[in-house]
Amino acid sequence: MSDQLIYLLMTGMNSIQDRMTASTNNLANVGTTGFKAQQPAFEAVPFYGQGLPNRADVVTREEQPNFASGPVQVTGRPLDVAVNGPGWIGVQAPDGKTAYTRDGSLYIAPSGALQTAGGHPVLDQSGTPIVLPPLSQVTIGADGSISGVPQGQQPNQIMVLARMDLANPPAQNMQRRPDGLFQDGNGKFSVDGGVTLQVGALEGSNVSSVGVMVDMIKNTRLFQMQTQMLHAVATMGAGSQSPLTLQ
Repeated sequence: MSDQLIYLLMTGMNSIQDRMTASTNNLANVGTTGFKAQQPAFEAVPFYGQGLPNRADVVTREEQPNFASGPVQVTGRPLDVAVNGPGWIGVQAPDGKTAYTRDGSLYIAPSGALQTAGGHPVLDQSGTPIVLPPLSQVTIGADGSISGVPQGQQPNQIMVLARMDLANPPAQNMQRRPDGLFQDGNGKFSVDGGVTLQVGALEGSNVSSVGVMVDMIKNTRLFQMQTQMLHAVATMGAGSQSPLTLQ
């Protein structure tokens, strides 16, 4: 019975460490534009092998991101956009695949490519990276349309040059990539005409620094309690006829 309790305590400590890792990453991204907090999910997995019929491990099954909208800050910058409600901005990931972000801090590269602050090319509604000609004026509409005045043209000669891919895949399909972007787990490219933008504004991280600190304190205390219990059980086992050792 004591050895089963040791396994139980050790797996509990592992899950606490996973929660602490997620909390640390969340805290580090409090100031990251459009960041969505990590929420690890856990699952009990049985051990297989001789002499292990009643033991199980707790593993991180998958992440369940918190997709709640972050606070919106008005910047007045014409290339800053915040997604209104549910929805995403389609971008090209470093591996060439379609990915999604809520980071609406956009820039025009010297090549004319419209990019996010992280350097990811913004896609149009056909899935092609948007490349703009030299412009003397550029504006983004609430529908993601990009208009501008080509250099050398009169100020009233405004042209619609492209329209950003604004999508809203089902939340349950969205998966966080290692590069911080999200992707549709079904691998589909999608466009949703119902998604709109607030121009001249940015969405902040939805991480609550106070909430994260409270969780970290709670998990630290829980880890200490598990450690104390683990040593207590090991000590009791050491005084029995079948000593228990911790590897």
